[in-house]
Amino acid sequence: MSLHLHFTAALSGLLSLSACASLSPTAVNKLAGLDPLEVAADQVSVAAVMPVPLKLRTGDVMLHFTMDASAPHDPIDEKLPLEIVTGENAAGVPASPSFERIQIARVAKADVPRLVAAQAKARTVAATSRNAGGGSLTVTIGGGCRDGVINPGALVVDIYMRTKPDEEYFRVSSMNLRKLLPEDALAKLPPCEGADR
Repeated sequence: MSLHLHFTAALSGLLSLSACASLSPTAVNKLAGLDPLEVAADQVSVAAVMPVPLKLRTGDVMLHFTMDASAPHDPIDEKLPLEIVTGENAAGVPASPSFERIQIARVAKADVPRLVAAQAKARTVAATSRNAGGGSLTVTIGGGCRDGVINPGALVVDIYMRTKPDEEYFRVSSMNLRKLLPEDALAKLPPCEGADR
């Protein structure tokens, strides 16, 4: 099994752009040591540091757990929309409150049993099938909204992750949305619900 972090940039549902961000060397080492079958479903979380006009909503970040399997087992394909919460005190995640916000994406309590069941099934497949294929745990950011005016210049988004509540988040990647997205992509981001239009 492997754990892949694939991030698409924040963009509206009208767009189909998929922009991958490269992983930092530290993240590669940390992720290489993680086993998706053993990661506690209620403890894995992703922290995004974004410029203040940009915002994630519940469902904009997806966790996708997959594993190939041969008969008599069925392939595992579990996709969970992650819950978004504020994360001002996220350990190990630096941000400037005046122009950046930290948001945490985590498995919602109601969805934890689904991921736990998928992991249990994957362990059974791995233990009983000679032909168990590879699998992955993928986190994808594929949405967003704006709650203010997006200023010109760099729009850097930093992504962090942790798999245990008593550890600090580690930096996974950094991306400048202006370099990843077409010129009109940011303009097409919808206003956040309740934001000034």
